[in-house]
Amino acid sequence: MPKQFSILLDPSRHISILWIVYLDEEKLVQTTESQSDVALKYFDHWSKQEYEASARYLDEHLSFTGPIDKFDNARDYIETTHRLGQIVTGVHRRKTFVNGNDVCFVYDLATNTPAGTVPCAELIHAENGKVKSIQVFFDARPFAAMFAHK
Repeated sequence: MPKQFSILLDPSRHISILWIVYLDEEKLVQTTESQSDVALKYFDHWSKQEYEASARYLDEHLSFTGPIDKFDNARDYIETTHRLGQIVTGVHRRKTFVNGNDVCFVYDLATNTPAGTVPCAELIHAENGKVKSIQVFFDARPFAAMFAHK
């Protein structure tokens, strides 16, 4: 959607310039947000199981490392989060730590599995308006039977 801006150059002569600017609002948002805001918004959507909204914040070459999976692209990670959503009943954030481009979330991941609720820590690094890497830490032993086929 074009945005119109006009600037009056000489009020006595009524000379003005009209600019019509096409703005990519998503890119505009990315350049005006701090990198920690990107990570915070990503996690907010992810924790509400709004996976499509959270995916907008991921770099296509996302590096993900966790105790069960490891990915080097956003596509595989997004696919896995959709599967994870089938067992997650809630994400309860306990603490958030921000240090420049890095944000660390400590949360409880509630599931409908025998594992129940699992304490987790997640370190997110953002650059250039995108989440570049995610590292998740949790005790994977309660999930071992579910992932024995891997």
